[in-house]
Amino acid sequence: MNASPITLATFIPAHLPALVEFLNRVLAGHRHWAPITEADFAERVLAQPGFDAKGLFLALDGTRVVGGAHAIKPSPHSPSFRMGEARHHIAWLAVAPEVRGREVGNTLLTAAEDYLYYCPIYFAAYDAPFYGILEKLWAPWYGSTEHMAVSAVNDKELVAWLGAHSYQAVSPGDVSLRAGLQGCTPPADPGLASRDLRLAPINERAPWVGDEPFYQLRGWGYNNGRQYQGLVVAHGDRAVGSIVWYPLPDGETAALAWIGLERPYRALRFGSYLLDCAMAKMADRGYLAVEVKVHSKENVEAFSLFRRRGFEVIDYWVNLVRT
Repeated sequence: MNASPITLATFIPAHLPALVEFLNRVLAGHRHWAPITEADFAERVLAQPGFDAKGLFLALDGTRVVGGAHAIKPSPHSPSFRMGEARHHIAWLAVAPEVRGREVGNTLLTAAEDYLYYCPIYFAAYDAPFYGILEKLWAPWYGSTEHMAVSAVNDKELVAWLGAHSYQAVSPGDVSLRAGLQGCTPPADPGLASRDLRLAPINERAPWVGDEPFYQLRGWGYNNGRQYQGLVVAHGDRAVGSIVWYPLPDGETAALAWIGLERPYRALRFGSYLLDCAMAKMADRGYLAVEVKVHSKENVEAFSLFRRRGFEVIDYWVNLVRT
């Protein structure tokens, strides 16, 4: 008996239930994946100002979704567009196991690339809209703590397939690290007051409202009610450093969104103090571990700080680009 034909379509609202069912089925088992609802997808993707349904491609077996890819053009409404280079992205591409070998992946990739129309194209990049933490401090649906990433350890088949389609790995050194929080206690103050500095807690109910010439704390604000916590190193009403974390889906792990300190305040043990204070607060809230993504070569200072504080590398992420 011949297999039924698979058709290609761009997303319409009627596809939403089948798309969510497909994602919950095909992405299960990836790091940090937790089942999503139709409301989740609508909030995270469909309701975002930069979303274009013409770039969300679905492979259909009748009414059943058996594959998909989301190509995203630069949009003035996208945080990644405002924050740096305007990039073309393929945020994800997935095919159900039962239809692999039937050119579904090739068809989806060609459609996504034709929609984007020029290179470079970034695949599952850190600044892809909708699926990471650019818009809000919410856990990515799978991958690292910041974006839906491709693992050099667990996604070798995908990396090889993309390599055969002219996607090359660039900028090696993107890693995730993890540390246990057992026994973390508040550290001794290294002398913030001597520099007229204070430590201010923030969260989704009480976000930072002061000046922040470098950081983006006010960008998260009330975060649609989703939980996050942080500590701001403040000089008067000006943030000169900060650390922010939020819960991962397992409820036992905190994700470190970022840590930063302006250069005049480095090499004074303030950075390590900030991290130690945060880890103590995480432990006090009942978290068992903390995870963070960092580029070990481009952000050597942060990587070294985490390693000194007992963080271990748990995954390596592949940055893929077609030029």
